[in-house]
Amino acid sequence: MNLTRLRWLDIPRALRIRAEQAVATPLHEVSSASGGFTPGVASTVAGESGARFFVKAIARHTSEVAGAYLREAGIAAALPPQTPSPRLLWWHDDGIWIVMLFEHVDGRTPGIADLDLVMTAVAALGETPGPPGLPRLVDEFAGDFTGWRDIAGAASWPTVTAAYPELSGASIDVLAAREKRWTDAADGTALVHGDLRLDNMILAADGVRIVDWPYACTGAGWLDLVLMTPSLAIHGVDVEQLLDEHPLTREADREDLDTILIAGAGYFVSRSLLPPPPAAPAVRDFQRAQAKALLAWLGTRRPDLLTDQM
Repeated sequence: MNLTRLRWLDIPRALRIRAEQAVATPLHEVSSASGGFTPGVASTVAGESGARFFVKAIARHTSEVAGAYLREAGIAAALPPQTPSPRLLWWHDDGIWIVMLFEHVDGRTPGIADLDLVMTAVAALGETPGPPGLPRLVDEFAGDFTGWRDIAGAASWPTVTAAYPELSGASIDVLAAREKRWTDAADGTALVHGDLRLDNMILAADGVRIVDWPYACTGAGWLDLVLMTPSLAIHGVDVEQLLDEHPLTREADREDLDTILIAGAGYFVSRSLLPPPPAAPAVRDFQRAQAKALLAWLGTRRPDLLTDQM
């Protein structure tokens, strides 16, 4: 990602002391994560006894995504106990820095070979009720799933089809009209992570933990699974079979699933063509890869939508 991450010692000493008081031990950094899309602290720290914790922190002046850190802290503190996620032990916002201290989960990022364990965690998440006060996804993401309508309004379809030739036989009007239906398909009361991918998970000895919660909302229990399928399709997963067999989607309305996939494709296509944000310059390439994978799948799953045959 070519990002230089902040480290534990970059956090002001007064805040480090407060974190140490929260866990009743001096702390020192053991390691710092190298991946991710933002420059915030993502460090494993240890106390005098060897007990480990995970620190996530950012200074407002270093990144435009600091607000997401603050939102994540509030959400992590409110997650139901059955949520397959590390527990937030302490957090603080001093107006300049936002610091979170989580329990440490010893493990690694799961791969495609671990998909059965991943899907078990996804199923548990989809059956978890959203905590009181969490916003509805259809409200919180109202400005995100408008990609096809944005393209239609900007009259930029020729530019889009030049970048994505697989859309050359589609109608932007048909795609935009179908996208409008996403709110009816997505609404619900389950806890929705909102950005579920393998790199937002940790495979531990006793199962998978889901991390990074700034976009959590309530919605249909199968939403996270459906929205993560493009990131799995990139790696060759048979996502059609996955949705047919997974307990969250095998009985779900196919038209609702298709509506979310179409809306998701509009999001990835439209966002991939924007200039890269300074705080996360690699995200456009990632969005383009997901757009390509999703369009390839939709070309098989719903050829009528990509060939203007509605």
